[in-house]
Amino acid sequence: MEILTSLNFSKSSFPYVLTIGNFDGLHLGHKSVLDRLKIIAKQKSAQTAVLTFSNHPANVINKSPTPLLCTLEHKVQLLEKEDIDLLILIPFSPEVAVQSAATFLAGIKKALPFEVLVLGNDATLGKNKEGNREAVEVISKEQDFEVEYLGDYSIDDMRISSSKIRACIREGNLVQAAQMFGRPYSIYAPITKGAGRGSQIGFPTANIAVNDLCLPPLGVYAVTLKHLDNKYYGVANLGYAPTLRHDLKTIFEVHLFNYNSDLYGEPVEVIFNKYIRPEQRFDGIEQLKEQIGKDIQTAKYIHGI
Repeated sequence: MEILTSLNFSKSSFPYVLTIGNFDGLHLGHKSVLDRLKIIAKQKSAQTAVLTFSNHPANVINKSPTPLLCTLEHKVQLLEKEDIDLLILIPFSPEVAVQSAATFLAGIKKALPFEVLVLGNDATLGKNKEGNREAVEVISKEQDFEVEYLGDYSIDDMRISSSKIRACIREGNLVQAAQMFGRPYSIYAPITKGAGRGSQIGFPTANIAVNDLCLPPLGVYAVTLKHLDNKYYGVANLGYAPTLRHDLKTIFEVHLFNYNSDLYGEPVEVIFNKYIRPEQRFDGIEQLKEQIGKDIQTAKYIHGI
């Protein structure tokens, strides 16, 4: 998959079928759009292109952060797995936010000669969401491209949407979230440098930044960590680590069983397998260590090891 980070590139002579969207979390509704994109591209002997954003548009339009379903690294990785030919990854800036749908599409078409635009049922483009279905169909005739809107994607009569998935994650209903994702709920991000407190008490951890993410209830989880082609079992704490810290910033620490190598800086995927208990503050380090030992045994039982 080729990745471009602006629309300032030489005009391609190859025909493309394009979709535009935020694709946060790349759930089954998004995948249905990508599946249709690939079918049309094959029919037209064209290549597939996805235009998405490196930040959430709502953060610019509403000027308030929207909790993300996945990191940017995760979104790119998931799109790569979909065998997309070209990914255009651009920031959603205030300048983009005030463009009309016609101007926005004309700018894309100037660089990328797309023949067909595939959009989800509720997709809107342009300032104040003026580019609804009726408006985009008019623009398609003016700018000489076809446009196809897909219907809603549902499971058991439940329409899949990013907002519903966020609600499930916050409630801890990770089974239903996984059904709508089409894969287990996970966090994919590079390992960051921690304070080393876990190692000091005998339980070294891999630390993962979870800033800006939509998170499940704080607590202890049995988890599986994937790195490259390797898979490791462990236990993780999502929360404030109140026995060891006085900071209210949420941290995510993963202790792996029988693993001593350094993954610092490496991108990993951590799958949440099962909730074990809520986070709690202990009176001392020894009580904490004793509980961590029990959590490890519980997680090993869950993993069947």
